[in-house]
Amino acid sequence: MPLAHKLKFSNCIIAIWNTTESLDDLKKESDISDIYIFKSEKRKKEIFSRNLLLNKIIPEAKISYNNFGAPQINTSDFISISHSNNLVAIGFSKLKIGIDIQKISEKALSLSPRFICESNLNNLSIEKATLLWCCKEAIYKWHQKGSVNFKSDIYIYPFELRTSGTVSANFKTEKLSLSYNKIDTFYLVYLCK
Repeated sequence: MPLAHKLKFSNCIIAIWNTTESLDDLKKESDISDIYIFKSEKRKKEIFSRNLLLNKIIPEAKISYNNFGAPQINTSDFISISHSNNLVAIGFSKLKIGIDIQKISEKALSLSPRFICESNLNNLSIEKATLLWCCKEAIYKWHQKGSVNFKSDIYIYPFELRTSGTVSANFKTEKLSLSYNKIDTFYLVYLCK
């Protein structure tokens, strides 16, 4: 399982791994016994990869989930997890964190009317739609309490698309600043506050 990137920022660390192993190879390296509850091979690979990556970053950490399904670990750190294609990203920090990684694809553009206000849909590119989706997912994961309407609760201010930068957003009544990086054909967005 090759480490694709390890990014260190002033208040968080994000590790990204590229899962190239077969499901059988991942099973051999993992100590998960209740993986049978997941039906799809893709989901099983994500869970094995996530646990193996976490074990390499923080060996003593064990994942559990809060009442809203947000991950938490048995250390004093906050954690956020994202998967896209073969990539697994884990961010952790002493501050509350939300991350999302997405492959740039037509899917975000086709789903954009579900998460972007109509007035902002004009001239939307595949890349910008993917980045907007990542921003909203990162805010949702940072919130850790469910009950978020991506279209009405999260407003992303206009920004110029670059390979890396920051995006300003309003989440309900809170002003947030998210950072992003384009990594090959993916966008990674992170919020740590």
